Amino acid sequence: MAKIKKIAIITTHSFGYIDFVVNRLNTTEGVDLTYINIDRIPFSYKNKGSRIINSFLKLFSFSGLKEKNRTKFIKKSILKDNLFDQILIIRPDKLEKEALLFLRKNSIQMTCFLFDGIENFKDQKKTLSHFDTVYSYDKKDVEKYKFKFLTNYIYDDKIESKVITNIAFNISSFDKRFLLLEMLANYLKDNKISFRFIVKKDKFIKHQNIEIANQYVPINEVKEYIASSLVLVDIQKENQYGLSFRIFEALGYKKKLITNNKDIVNYDFYNANNIFVISEENYTIPLDFFKTEYVVIDSKILDKYSLKSWIFEVFKIDSK
Repeated sequence: MAKIKKIAIITTHSFGYIDFVVNRLNTTEGVDLTYINIDRIPFSYKNKGSRIINSFLKLFSFSGLKEKNRTKFIKKSILKDNLFDQILIIRPDKLEKEALLFLRKNSIQMTCFLFDGIENFKDQKKTLSHFDTVYSYDKKDVEKYKFKFLTNYIYDDKIESKVITNIAFNISSFDKRFLLLEMLANYLKDNKISFRFIVKKDKFIKHQNIEIANQYVPINEVKEYIASSLVLVDIQKENQYGLSFRIFEALGYKKKLITNNKDIVNYDFYNANNIFVISEENYTIPLDFFKTEYVVIDSKILDKYSLKSWIFEVFKIDSK
């Protein structure tokens, strides 16, 4: 009988993408998994005084009460008889140094995965010394900080066939990308190409072409929107050069893609029939792009970006 491998995954919600890794590991023989979603750790201020204390802690750059509560919860969850064979952390900047030191002490191998440009969360730089291996999906960060390159993954490749109600679909958060998304929406409308663009923004604004949502849309619901669309739209963030999960959704679900990520042409799955690259200076898309059939990518290429391959690279485990 194979040795049980003890693994812990500690992460933020990460839009639910990490849940697919967790579910796969939970059904893999020989894995003892502890999963902590730090966004779901219960926390509330006891009274007004605790809120004032928290404000003072933050003012002088100390960890807040919420962060201290996270550390306490992690210690309680991780403290067991034997060391963990491996602990994977995503968004280590969300943890106190005390928590990172504790996890380091209780693991044989500490691993980090960055699926955003490190310049977007600069505090992560302060945590790098705690890890044996740091994976990053961003080629520029890999070169600069000597990380190990690893893309995001195709978390799912099965989608129920639905009647196409929108040609193009995008869902994203409100930031500097909104300007390009707005210009693209105007272009599609002028050319009578149907689309549905949803942008998450805490403060509601009214927009004639883009839906504004004040909460994140669950992945299962996003999947429904993708099923009823022909083309996915991916607008990369500032300081982001790696491939977002939207690109891997397009690959998994065999959808065409419009993206402003210029580096995509350097990947082996790139096909000009399936993928069109835009920019703020040029977002004119030939109308034939929306009419031609999707060209199926070789399964051997897609397998390299599968969830199974990602798990094997990070954990050296052959999952089903």
